[in-house]
Formats: sequence, structure tokens, C-alpha cells
Amino acid sequence: MNYAMCYAFLGVLAVIQGVNGLRTYNGPVPNLQHSPFGWGGQSTGGSLNKSATYIVSNSTELREALALPFTKTIYVDGVIHGNQLDNGSFATCETFIATSGSPGSAVRQFDFNLYIFSLNSTYLSLVTAAAAANETFEGRNATEYRALLGHQNGWRPVVAATMKAQVGFKLTNNTSLIGLNEGAALNGINLYLSSVNNVWIRNLKLVSPKDCFPAPETFPSSWNALYDAVGIVTASNVWVDNCELQDQLSGEWVEPDVIPPGWQVDRFDGLFDCEDGTDNVTFSHNIVRNHHKSLLLGGGTKEADRDLGRMHFTIFGNHFDNSASRNPLMRFGTFEVFANLYKSRNDKAPLFTSSSSLRRQADEPGADVPLDALFQYHLGIYNQSTVHVQDNVFIQGGAVANDTSRIFTLSEDTLPQRPARLCLTQGGETAAFPSTMNGEPINLADIAQGTIDYFVAKGSAAEGAVLLTCDGFEVASGLPRQFSSAEEVAQYVRAEAGQTH
Repeated sequence: MNYAMCYAFLGVLAVIQGVNGLRTYNGPVPNLQHSPFGWGGQSTGGSLNKSATYIVSNSTELREALALPFTKTIYVDGVIHGNQLDNGSFATCETFIATSGSPGSAVRQFDFNLYIFSLNSTYLSLVTAAAAANETFEGRNATEYRALLGHQNGWRPVVAATMKAQVGFKLTNNTSLIGLNEGAALNGINLYLSSVNNVWIRNLKLVSPKDCFPAPETFPSSWNALYDAVGIVTASNVWVDNCELQDQLSGEWVEPDVIPPGWQVDRFDGLFDCEDGTDNVTFSHNIVRNHHKSLLLGGGTKEADRDLGRMHFTIFGNHFDNSASRNPLMRFGTFEVFANLYKSRNDKAPLFTSSSSLRRQADEPGADVPLDALFQYHLGIYNQSTVHVQDNVFIQGGAVANDTSRIFTLSEDTLPQRPARLCLTQGGETAAFPSTMNGEPINLADIAQGTIDYFVAKGSAAEGAVLLTCDGFEVASGLPRQFSSAEEVAQYVRAEAGQTH
């Protein structure tokens, strides 16, 4: 009997009533081969006790199950939509506006387009002038319209909070959240781990919420959206494995909305963001697909005191498939970036030239993608980070397919007395082979030094604030696989990353 038949046969017997109307589950489970390892290797996840194992298939059940205060395992059956209301209907951006505040509240006059117009000083001056002249503006009473525009910025956080209450799902201690099969997905859901310990998230498509109310930063395409697929704050012992993180169920790029005079509205934030002293995390065998700023590990300078001495991460066996940046970006902590497969498209000229940076013409025209989807870099070495890189494989197409100058980037590296440290093991006793770009060996030490020199000359990094050294570094113990070639890494990642049955 195959898996599907077995599941159908046992399904009726497997599901019974549980706590608060939730359904406990003792039926077939996915065949997940991996065990915890690396910095998140001490995590144990939820209970294997059948009385504390649940199955959920809608947002109401998911929220109730996650809130249970005891050790538990939760299986996700099918696609759960973050905007599904308790009555089964689906909220839209207009729903969040219409349900903010009390009935009749003025905040329900919020309009996202008007919010954008309200930030345009030239537009506001025209409306103000029309109001002063007691004229109409675009068919409106200019005085009333100017007052309405003045409220938009204050109303935006209120309607944003209404959306956050719907699409945000908080996890509690000692929880395993697992997709029952390869169709299991959390669509438009922000999983939020705050001050919790011992969590597994496995075998799920994790689709970021599309922010109805992002704030613009710089024209035309830089925005500050609110939601990550997974956001972790001050949590510990977390393992995310065999997941697929992306912006829509299909995995394709999401085209921006365009608002006059040409804003390209990016409604997505990160996919996996961790800060405020989060510690002991393994992110393994995942696919990170078609996103622009994917993994942020470590907060800003103001959070340094909370992050330093913590923030230990293992990033292993993942497939970064057209992820434009932050693969990952690393601040303040200790990071192992081993045996990942990076696939990207680069149409930009090299930042600097080296023996590993060769320009050629494209075999096909440049990609027609949003501005925020254009490839920027893979590994961000920021503020006092301690980063160990080994056994990674790079595949790159585009007009400048063999350029290696964007593998690394530096930022906020201004303290030579407390430098970031980058260890690159490639060959010799600690690694059997060098990393490769498009099948050819590359010298990461030369590339990293070229990156350092470039950013020091540019004035955005201080001399001596990033050191190439392996002193005091150790290769992580308990890794699930050792490799002898780049081909083995690529084959392993393609076979092991992403959801399984």
C-alpha cells in the first residue's frame, strides 16, 4: 500500500477530539531523515506522545494549537491561509481597514494611495494652496482633503496592527510544527518566536505575508514591510529543516504594485530574520526562493549588547535559488555557512576585478525583474561577526556570469579594535576541495580580500575591521555529511533540500 492510500485508510481512525476541540493525530507521518545538528543540535522539539500530537488544517486550529502551553507536535495538513477568518472567509486589505478601531472610527478612512500622496511634499503644497484659495482639488473640497491627507500617516500603524493580529502566529516553548506532506503550507503567515526555547519547524512551505501597508524608504523601490515568514527574537534551540521559504505558493517573483508617480511597492520583508540575542539555531536543507532580502541574522548596532556572545547559527545544505541578498547577512554572532548551493543571475558589472572575476556577454537578454529582485550579494559580513565558510557551491548566469565580486559584502565594519573575522577553509586538512563558481574552482580568500580592499577604499569599512583568519575557529561537530567535491555538495543539496513526502 502506498503512502497516499495508507493515509486515506488510516485518516478516519487517526483523528479524534483533543484539547479545546483540536484534533489529536496518530496517523502516518512524513519520512523525515534528518536529525538536529550544528548549533541547534541540542533542540528536541515537541512531544512524541500521541495525546499531545495534533493535526491542523485552518488558521483557527493552528492558532489554538500553537498557544497550548505544554510540549506538543503539530502537523499541518494542506494549505493554511493567514488571512482566513474564524468564519471561514478571507480578509483583504480593505477588511483590515474596515475592522480597525470601533464602528464609525475615522481611521477607517485610511487609503494606502492617499498615504503615499501624503508623503509627497510637492503634492501637499498644491493641495494646501488650493485650500488657502478656497478652491477644489481634483474634484474634492481642498480643505477637507488636506485634513484627510494629514491623518494618513497616523492611521497607518493602526490598520497595520489589525493586519498583524490576523497574520501573526506566535509559537510557544517545546513545539514541533511539521508539514504532513509536500502540499503542506503556511500561506501569508508570519511565524513569530519571541523568548521561547526548543522549537522545530519542518517540511513546510513558508510563504511570507504580503504587507498591505508598508512604508516607503527611498524612491522608487525601497520599502519597509513588516512581516517575515519566520521572525525570531530572543529565542534559543531552534531547528528549521526541509522547508521552502518564498513570497507566494508558486514560488515565483511577486511583481510590485506601481503607484504614481512611479513607486514600485515592495510588500515583502525578510524570510528568516533573527535578532535580540537569539541563540543556537540550525537552518538546514531549506530552499530559499525568489526573494530579495532573505536571512537577516543579527539586529542593528543598538542591539549589539543583546547579540554579542550569543547568536550561534549553522547554515547547512540549503539551496538559495535566486535570492537577491542576505544569504545570510550576519551581525555580531558566530556563524557556520557550510555546503550550501547558491544559484543566481548577475547582470551587473564587477565591483572589482580579480583572477576569479571574469566578464562575458550574456547568452540571453537580461532578466526582466523588479528592481528589488536584482542580485546584490550572497554573504554579508557585518559588525563584529565571526563567520566560517566552507564547501559552498555557486552557480551564476546572466551578463556577468563568472563575476565573483558579489559573493561577499561588508557593512558597518568600522571598529578595528573589535573586528569581524572571516575563516575560509578550502582544501588542506579541514576541507577536501575549494568552493566553485560555475564548476570552476575559486579562491575565496582572494575574493574576500578584494571585497575588503574595495569597501575600505570606498570608505564604508575601516582598515583592519575585517580579518581573514581561522584562529580559534572549529569545524562544527555532528554535521550530517562530509563532502569530497563540489559535485557531491550540489547533488546532496538538490536531493535533500525542500519538502519531502
